[in-house]
Amino acid sequence: MLLLALPSAANLADGLTWIWTPSLPLPLLDLLARAQLLGAWLVADLLAASGALGAAGVAALLARERAAGTVTLAGVSAISLAAAVIGGGWLPAWYGVAYAVALILLRTSRAA
Repeated sequence: MLLLALPSAANLADGLTWIWTPSLPLPLLDLLARAQLLGAWLVADLLAASGALGAAGVAALLARERAAGTVTLAGVSAISLAAAVIGGGWLPAWYGVAYAVALILLRTSRAA
């Protein structure tokens, strides 16, 4: 579980910053703003950056809410990895890997 805490700790040590938004292409950012979803996006981005979304996903899996936990962890992981590929750097990549590994470990440990 240390793998889950390290990305958030690194982000918080530098001062909480968004992990997805800086790598978002401007047309997509504009689309979010026009659809009036920019505020929700930024809140979700900060919740992911602080580790709150990941913690919610882990808690859901531990509470046997498999669908909610899987969707949450897979979503945070996929968006983070996409942000890293687009040019977001090491922090989103780290989040993506951490939550993908957590999802795999928690799903396989619960299956046994």
